[in-house]
Amino acid sequence: MWVKPEEVLLANALWVTERANPYFILQKRKGYGGGGLTGLLVGTLDTVLDNKTYPYRILHQTPGSEVSYSVAVATNKREISKDWEWLEQHLMQTLSAFESDEESTDFVRCKIESLLANRVVLKEDEETERFKSATKKFRKLFNMPKEEKLVNYYSCSYWKGKVPRQGWMYLSVNHLCFYSFLMGREAKLILRWTDITKLDRGNNMLFPDSVKVSTREADHFFSMLLHSNESYRLMEQLANMAMRQLMQEGGFEEDTSISIRTKRKTSKKMSSLKRDLDARARSEAFRQAFRLPDGEKLDGDEECTLWTPYNKQHVWGRVYLSNNYLCFASRVGIPVRDLVTVIVPLRDILVVEKVDNSVSGNLIQKALHITTKGKMNFTFAQFDDRNFILEKISDFLSKQSVNRSRRSTSTSSDGKGSISEEPAEVQFQPALISLFCRRDSDELSSRETVKQHLWDVYFSEYGRGMCSYRTHRTLELILKGIPDKYRGETWMIFSGALNEMNTNTGYYANIVNQSKGKSTIATEEIERDLHRSLPEHPAFQTDLGIGALRRVLTSYAWRNPNIGYCQAMNIVTSVLLLYTSEEDAFWLLTAICERLLPDYYNTKVVGALIDQGVFEELIRDYIPSLYQKLDTLGLLSMISLSWFLTIFLSVMPFNCAVNILDCFFFDGAKVIFQIALTILDNKSSELLACAEDGEAMTVLCQYLENVTNRDSTMPQVQHTSNMSRSEDQSSVDVTDLIDSSYRKFGIITNQDIERLRLKYRLRVVQTIEDNVMKNIVRSVSSDTLFEGKELADLYILFKEEYLTSCYWRTSQQPVDTSDKYDPARPYYEQYKVDFDQYKTMFLSLSPWATGSHAGVVALRSFRYLDSNKDNMVNFKEFVHLLGVQCKGDFNQRLRLMYILHQPPCLLPDEKDEETPTSPQSDSTESAVEATDFFDDDDAGNAQKECDGADDLELPSVPAVKATAPRDIPASIGEKACPPGSLPLGSVEREASLGESVGEESSQDPTENSSIDSPTRSISSKSSFKRFELKRIRADSKDDFRSIPRMNQYQFIQMWKTLYDMFNEHEEEQQLYHAIATIGTLLLQIGEVGKRFMRKSESGDSSLFTESDLPLSSSIDSQSDMSISPSQRTLESSSPFESHVNTPTNSSNPPAGKHNLTNKPLAEGDSVASVKDPNSNVTDEQNSVTKGDNDDKSKGDNSDVKGDNSVKSKGGNSQKELKAEDSLKENVSEEENGNSSQKSGNSVDASRESRSSIASEGQQSYEESSQNSSKPDSEWSISFEQFLASMLTEPVLVKYFEKQYNVCDSVSKMRNRRLQTQMSTFSQASAQSNS
Repeated sequence: MWVKPEEVLLANALWVTERANPYFILQKRKGYGGGGLTGLLVGTLDTVLDNKTYPYRILHQTPGSEVSYSVAVATNKREISKDWEWLEQHLMQTLSAFESDEESTDFVRCKIESLLANRVVLKEDEETERFKSATKKFRKLFNMPKEEKLVNYYSCSYWKGKVPRQGWMYLSVNHLCFYSFLMGREAKLILRWTDITKLDRGNNMLFPDSVKVSTREADHFFSMLLHSNESYRLMEQLANMAMRQLMQEGGFEEDTSISIRTKRKTSKKMSSLKRDLDARARSEAFRQAFRLPDGEKLDGDEECTLWTPYNKQHVWGRVYLSNNYLCFASRVGIPVRDLVTVIVPLRDILVVEKVDNSVSGNLIQKALHITTKGKMNFTFAQFDDRNFILEKISDFLSKQSVNRSRRSTSTSSDGKGSISEEPAEVQFQPALISLFCRRDSDELSSRETVKQHLWDVYFSEYGRGMCSYRTHRTLELILKGIPDKYRGETWMIFSGALNEMNTNTGYYANIVNQSKGKSTIATEEIERDLHRSLPEHPAFQTDLGIGALRRVLTSYAWRNPNIGYCQAMNIVTSVLLLYTSEEDAFWLLTAICERLLPDYYNTKVVGALIDQGVFEELIRDYIPSLYQKLDTLGLLSMISLSWFLTIFLSVMPFNCAVNILDCFFFDGAKVIFQIALTILDNKSSELLACAEDGEAMTVLCQYLENVTNRDSTMPQVQHTSNMSRSEDQSSVDVTDLIDSSYRKFGIITNQDIERLRLKYRLRVVQTIEDNVMKNIVRSVSSDTLFEGKELADLYILFKEEYLTSCYWRTSQQPVDTSDKYDPARPYYEQYKVDFDQYKTMFLSLSPWATGSHAGVVALRSFRYLDSNKDNMVNFKEFVHLLGVQCKGDFNQRLRLMYILHQPPCLLPDEKDEETPTSPQSDSTESAVEATDFFDDDDAGNAQKECDGADDLELPSVPAVKATAPRDIPASIGEKACPPGSLPLGSVEREASLGESVGEESSQDPTENSSIDSPTRSISSKSSFKRFELKRIRADSKDDFRSIPRMNQYQFIQMWKTLYDMFNEHEEEQQLYHAIATIGTLLLQIGEVGKRFMRKSESGDSSLFTESDLPLSSSIDSQSDMSISPSQRTLESSSPFESHVNTPTNSSNPPAGKHNLTNKPLAEGDSVASVKDPNSNVTDEQNSVTKGDNDDKSKGDNSDVKGDNSVKSKGGNSQKELKAEDSLKENVSEEENGNSSQKSGNSVDASRESRSSIASEGQQSYEESSQNSSKPDSEWSISFEQFLASMLTEPVLVKYFEKQYNVCDSVSKMRNRRLQTQMSTFSQASAQSNS
């Protein structure tokens, strides 16, 4: 990159010259490879100080001058070399023509400046350039994809042990990362936000102004943060976003409109994501302060004054503007009597106009007068930019008219249209007290009459409805209790439910019709609880009240399936229906569940558990003497859930609890904490005297049951839990209780509650995740051979891969709402992965993923597990298959290998592909997030810089001999197959994978089995017998015969897989020799079987001899499948010997027959029928067989060649070819007697027997191979023949009985971003030093 020429006095200070000519020198900064101690110091300084010096530069320097001029800089060698070549090609010849150095220098400076002048570069803010550079550095340092978005970075110290490492903390959407480079040594840390269990701030002598980040594995300390408050708030925000993702399985989506909303007020000195997160926090605080719907986003705010007509004053405050609302809040710190809040929905605004004179005649500056449809007038003045505010309001008002027309259209077509279809069936009820407790005005008590009069005066003075002035007077009236006449109206206004109802006109009627007649799990639970909801009230003893309650609860469950229905909701809704209409009750329930008490009523009651932790801390802060006692009794969790979930409606008479609801809808969640603290404080002396939890609960229950309401107009109805009310118990009035709570604990604010909720959300969600992990591990332990720590580590890895797909959008998860929220859904179905994620884990963990075509094995195993064809694999299926590969016995692994090469795992027309595509790639598109990281105008440059992130060079690490991490786990000691190991079972059981394989197991799945121990201990003889009987049943011949036979094409593919698996194994040559021998034998066995099948079809049984029968017949009769593989291998005779040696020992064979070895078939050979010396079959019959083989066995040549010479149709490596060539040489040496063999060895005897069969059929085999071009369709073998043949080779038995521990492989895969980058640094450093 060309730069404006500037003088450089010390050209060689901290720089190393790499190339030079008479006019230019190319230099590299020390610390970026080489340089010794000076280089280490320079690299350290550049990293710690975040120096933006480019690592490469070109200087113009003439021989007669000591002053140099910088002309070009670059971040990598490729760019600087390109500039160097341009200088040599275009300037060198011209410069040599100048007579003086001054002239050449002037020419170079003019030329470079002209290049800069002709280049069009958009001038960016310095901070923006620094952030882009940090983003590239972050991705390169931690090997992050472009989907991982950096939010901000801060300078800090990371305490590694007792030594601080100064470096940089990088905060991205999903990770907290740290990097330090000091004196050639790196310190790296990558933490996922989903792994963080606690965030704390501290300030002590050891860690001044520090942040403690806790995970399940360790605690990490960061100190000396440059902006500690800002960084900690951002860490809290990102961590809580991650917790919400864990609960809701969603990813972060950037708000693309943030740049437009903040363009006027925010400079581009921070990343767009940082501005996005700041705007989210401000919008959330804005919604909570004014009780606005969830989708409302703060557009901006401005300081101004508001004219308050009730006291004739101008009150200073801030006006807040969003798309649908204009709100005002007075300044904090002014007298309480002057506090005022106003909410003006833009849908209610009639006129907005400029005014310069007040109503009183006084001159006011830059004022706006707003008139609403309800004849309310608001005058805002002292704006800094009145025209801009007016323009924004006008713009939003124009959008309101469009939105209203759209809503009316959708309502007439969807909502009201559906109502008119069945008008007689859907009749919404008004407030139930108007039907069941109707009273005339003359029947009201004096207290109720006075309250109504006070509220009428308030409405006339401060306004009525959403646009009223809310002052301290409002709170005073609410604390005394709202009259029944106005209770429903005020609940709707102060809770904000009125805004949602007016915004969604006709929504409730539409959703009632949609949910009518639908049967779900939620509706079944609702039906069970309908008659348990306030049964003492007459309204819910009739169909009118029950029907309204049913419709409200069912509609909300239909609206929000994530929550559905929770038992406490019926109690809350029944009280709401008494004072509000049916539709109003629905929107009040929505406000409670989604805004006022978020996450309280979902299946895991996360919100209630979080508030339980908040309540505990408040008790510790405000009633410390009582906290220790309650904690000892274990009472905190019991009282908080029952009190908070029903807002005290279930623990005290509902006509008293409605006064608490009055304050709750006005002041928010802080009210329930205030009331709870007051109750405990009032009974603290009695609670401290309690000896057990039951006694303490009795004290609290009696106190709550005796709460009264002297102003209640409802008929005295005894509470269901108040049947044994003690007469000597003193009662307390609910008004006094509420008033006391505000006096004692009114200092608690909703902001304090939200801050504590952020703190405890981490702990609660991580505790839930730990319990889920235990349940999942417990539920799958009977279906896998993994145990203890291995199974837990695999679950953590599986969950991380699933979450990665969610927040990076690397794959699209299937959406099935009914299944997703089904409580009967198994725990292990919670997380599923697609083929791409499965392949990544398979290649890293499976011991079978060792060759160049391991991806093909991964694809076939994925098809095997995907029995329901949804292109997803759950955790249970994954660990089942991986457990067989890592922990299974010989029979289990060979059975799996055999099944993986049969349909549906192996398709008939499948081609060998080194990188198979995902099974769902044709039908499902990848849901990669399309939003750019930077603003739209910088999208092109950002993409270019992201693409060039690999060119960024960083300070190098001293060369360390490092090996690339291997994905293949090494065996940590061998373990014999336990007697109680789980068999694979029949094909049907393996295909379903849903049944428990080890339901009779008595082992504890959470216990870690000893790896060094050869067998697992069995608790008793009876359990041992159960294991033994099950194993024998699984290995029985009937079970084996249920497996389909394998044709020649499938056999060829399986042998290609075996050749590929053994590549680069420590016993590679022995394994190749073994499978070449067994492959030859199995091909010949298949030919014998084909001949047998032909003869059986012809019906000429007289032609059969013992040698013509398939070898499996004698194997089945003489081999005991219940014997362990190790015992079978060590026996004196192989399963083949007993059969094959029978004819040869009964007569004198031709000379030399017994000296033949088991030579593998040569290239081009094909298997024909095997002619036995003692057979009575005539030559004519043999010729018929030969002719049939010529017609039926076309294609054997090429495919048998692929099996016996490693270079097959699948394209195996040259290394395998060499291995096969050496195998043939070894066989030839054996034929010549060069290798001595011990007599009496069972393995040698079986090889000798098999070689006799091979030599007898060799001639016809070679003849039939002349016309072969594709696999023989009649050729087949059984699983029994395959298993028995593999048992004859000890090296194969050893290979397939080896036990693997996956803990190290899982750890490597989880930390692969650190290892990959560190390996890259080491290799780059080694190359630079060399």
